[in-house]
Amino acid sequence: MTGAPKYWGTERFLTAGCGMGKEATLWLIEQGVRVMGTDGWSWDIPLPLTGEEFNRTGDGSIIWEGHRAGMEEAYLHIEKLTNLDQLPITGSEIICLPIKIKDASAGWIRAVGIIEE
Repeated sequence: MTGAPKYWGTERFLTAGCGMGKEATLWLIEQGVRVMGTDGWSWDIPLPLTGEEFNRTGDGSIIWEGHRAGMEEAYLHIEKLTNLDQLPITGSEIICLPIKIKDASAGWIRAVGIIEE
């Protein structure tokens, strides 16, 4: 939960949130986490920041590095989640109901939060 949804519909949404790099994503996978999500525009570090780093270093490995962690270890990530602030910090689950799209590498889901009473 990064707070990015308050910028939805504005240019600021593209840079709100911190994003995840390859090392952090792989660490989560090593802990047993296979489904991850963010309320930000992308799982990765915001493109303008990545672009600045790329222009400074010329290191192409930093582009979409969080996404590319999946080439080493299988995992799923979900972007642009909303209403995460409506869930308690503990005691809830999120169920992700995928939409099938023929011949696609990505799609959308219907995320449903379940709160224990």
